[in-house]
Amino acid sequence: MRFEEFRKTVEAYPLISWPLIKMLTGGDRKMTLQLSRWKHNGKLIRLNKNYFILNESDRKIHPSKLHLAGELYKPSYVSLEYALSFHGLIPERVIDLTCVTTKKTKTFINSVGTFRYRHLKNDCFTGFTEEKDEAGLHFNLAVPEKALVDFLYLNLRRFKFGKTQPDIKDFLMESYRLQNIDALQKRKLSAYSKLFKCKKLSFLISRIAA
Repeated sequence: MRFEEFRKTVEAYPLISWPLIKMLTGGDRKMTLQLSRWKHNGKLIRLNKNYFILNESDRKIHPSKLHLAGELYKPSYVSLEYALSFHGLIPERVIDLTCVTTKKTKTFINSVGTFRYRHLKNDCFTGFTEEKDEAGLHFNLAVPEKALVDFLYLNLRRFKFGKTQPDIKDFLMESYRLQNIDALQKRKLSAYSKLFKCKKLSFLISRIAA
């Protein structure tokens, strides 16, 4: 199959998966070699072992990194630093897509970007909404309160408690440049923290919500 024929066949799809390739090409065994050549020539971008995407000039649909993050590793939703930045809780623009998943912790690095996934148990996999990107494609995003709770839980080792422990809010603002914390809903913070059944996390949240 020539690339132009392949491009016209897959250009309407945001992502190109192996099952899709097999379905559209009739399981042509030569496609593995073809895909390798097109990747080498810059016509295809490999996102991970299961997914490809056309180079930007050949795409008919332009999925955002937010959409790609949700497709590359399922189930997952965008949270942690990226979601905190998205919701205006930290001033810095975060480049890496930070997500949580019920699967193993994983990182994918490709020419589109870096996609990082941290593991959470099933009971804690909640607190996100389905949004749409500029192309109208769906992605899952943690609500502000859950993004903060996820971040605190997965960084608990950084917090040490003792007689000289500073004010938690001040510590977060100074060390992580967290902002607009008072705008968060205390009830949601408390409810999400209880899902983790972690005393240290509950203590942190109680101090933040005080």
